[in-house]
Amino acid sequence: MSYGLNDCILAISTPFGQSLRAIIRLSGKDVFSCLRGLFAPDNIREIVREKGFRSYRSNIYLEKEQVRIPASIYVMKSPNSYTREDIVEIHTFGSPPLLEMLMEALLSSGKENTDKEGSLEVTRCIRIAEPGEFTKRAFLSGRISFAEAESVMHVIRSQTDSELLMSVANLKGRLTELMYDIQEKLVNLCARTEAAIDFYDQDIELISSREIKQELDAVKERLCMVSRDGQKPMISHYGVKTVFIGLPNAGKSSLFNKLLDRSKAIVTQVRGTTRDTLEADMVLEGVDLQIRDTAGVTRGGGELESLAAQRTCDSMDDAQIVLFVVDGSVPLSSQQIELFDSITIKNKIIVINKTDLKQNVCFENLPSQMKAFPVVSTSVLTGDGLDRLKKTIVSEILESNVDISASDIVFTLRQKVVIGEALEIIDQISDMLAEEIGHELIAVDLRRTLDTIGEVTGEVVTDDILDVVFSTFCVGK
Repeated sequence: MSYGLNDCILAISTPFGQSLRAIIRLSGKDVFSCLRGLFAPDNIREIVREKGFRSYRSNIYLEKEQVRIPASIYVMKSPNSYTREDIVEIHTFGSPPLLEMLMEALLSSGKENTDKEGSLEVTRCIRIAEPGEFTKRAFLSGRISFAEAESVMHVIRSQTDSELLMSVANLKGRLTELMYDIQEKLVNLCARTEAAIDFYDQDIELISSREIKQELDAVKERLCMVSRDGQKPMISHYGVKTVFIGLPNAGKSSLFNKLLDRSKAIVTQVRGTTRDTLEADMVLEGVDLQIRDTAGVTRGGGELESLAAQRTCDSMDDAQIVLFVVDGSVPLSSQQIELFDSITIKNKIIVINKTDLKQNVCFENLPSQMKAFPVVSTSVLTGDGLDRLKKTIVSEILESNVDISASDIVFTLRQKVVIGEALEIIDQISDMLAEEIGHELIAVDLRRTLDTIGEVTGEVVTDDILDVVFSTFCVGK
């Protein structure tokens, strides 16, 4: 159900549950009328009269329950608030029953009314905010761009310092600035192409197909650079994808459990216990990881073994780091070396496991191609080498090809899809130029590219896109 933007909205903006403090946020043109009856008349008159940002210490009086509650009131007057509407925040005790009573009192205080704005009649009421509606109103009022609105959700969901810094960079408008720069280049190209159509029959060439191709290639290169297509992988908001690979009985699942400090994977003495891929999240020194335990890779075997091996291979498709685990008590086999060589991921760490047993594998007898990567010896039984393994994983992330710098851009899945569509249209235009298609059709597809990129910046936004983006927000944000 879709509600009107003329309504006054309210929501609890702090997480559900008992807490020392909680915040109820209200926004709208009639926000102050909702407070009448809850506060002393003198307080309300002062709140309405004062301009700008103010805070007040007062008491909320709930007439039905005969309860008086101390509260802090923060007032942000239009148009200098987050939504560019009048905003009031009530900070009080975080007791769920108390907050429920206060929400009921606020909702009952705002009766539906109809006012005239110019020649139009506008109906207003007070209601619970939809998910993300405060940020949605901030976007619709021009307070923030669409890309910045999406970054609000990233900031809220950030689990590590690095994720937060990248999200804040987006929230400050870095993504919007870069996309506007690309748009400007496309607008100039589109304008020259359309102008060339007008002078087509006058033997004046304002821009040739070769020039269009050159400028389009520059736009594509810039778009690929911004989206980091083909460059070093970045930490997503789901963590660096770290995959355990090795033969059966190398101790992958035991290491997986030990790093997590809990028994997520089943571990037995039976060879090949793990048949499926297991995933878990963890944080090492402020870096978020998504670690995966996989089935041991074997030759031959039945249908079950083949399916398990296929899932192991699939898990490496988007892996950023591979932990190649070998059983140090068993001599290195040609199958292990072939498996290692088949892994194309640049970031690999060799883990020689089971150092508590008599060793048949050490750094010295590893083949040269394996010595080129970090090697860590571990024992799940004694805990030996586990701290060094953790430090090595973090070191690979910080010093190698996985980038977590806060200056980089983090894209939502929706934004990635949109940019992918824009790149596809650019490739289609390049094909049309090669076939010497007329400028009229080229100009149409250039406009399509502009409209597609506009879905990132927010200049082309449909109701469906708004619903998809803001439905993922919490109520109260």
